[in-house]
Amino acid sequence: MKRPNASGCWAAGRAVITLLALSLLPNCEDPVELKPAPEAPPGSPEAVVTALAKAYQQRDPELFRSVLANEHGANADYLFFLSEPTNVGETQWDYAEEARIHQRMFRPDQPAPGDPVVPSDLWLQSIQITLTPLEVFKVREDLYSANEGKDGKLDPHRWRATDARYSTYVYFDLANTDYKVEGESNFVVIEDLAKQVGQAGKFLLFVWQDLGSGFPGISQSSSSWGSFKGLYR
Repeated sequence: MKRPNASGCWAAGRAVITLLALSLLPNCEDPVELKPAPEAPPGSPEAVVTALAKAYQQRDPELFRSVLANEHGANADYLFFLSEPTNVGETQWDYAEEARIHQRMFRPDQPAPGDPVVPSDLWLQSIQITLTPLEVFKVREDLYSANEGKDGKLDPHRWRATDARYSTYVYFDLANTDYKVEGESNFVVIEDLAKQVGQAGKFLLFVWQDLGSGFPGISQSSSSWGSFKGLYR
């Protein structure tokens, strides 16, 4: 019987290694998972409200935070006003509390360090949201400073402030109990006059006022937006 020579064994070994390597390469016919394009910054006051709704639909805490004003040195400090005081008398929350609440709401598996665990019955399954304008955005002259911001108001040379009322419908599908928010909100949006349209931070949500559900034709069985947010504190 003829024995294989060394060169023949080496060639056969190389062929086996090549076949193994090819088997590990990705199939060109396999679908390629593309990452979604980054969200474009809002280019108008209306687009800020649209981005807010999208952050809820996608349960995206990063997108939510990106539309909130948060520049303390320029008096541009976001505030959320509740329709009713909490049981300890709170009437408003700031940027830090809003960001914390929505991190817990949208990413219950990723609470901030030191935060308590989000109860399993508060884990959202889905959110349906519709924000409908009831009026056009109009200038808020009362928010402007008379001394370039030294009085704590917005410097009109830096900011343009407008607001508009929206009807709000949000349906929160939770693991065990569902919640409905149906009412109105007033959104104050500020425009940074030092930035161009398309730049991040050109338009930001400055004040979100929950007006509650006490309006004709609106079901009194719905929760206020503030009371639902309070579940995640």
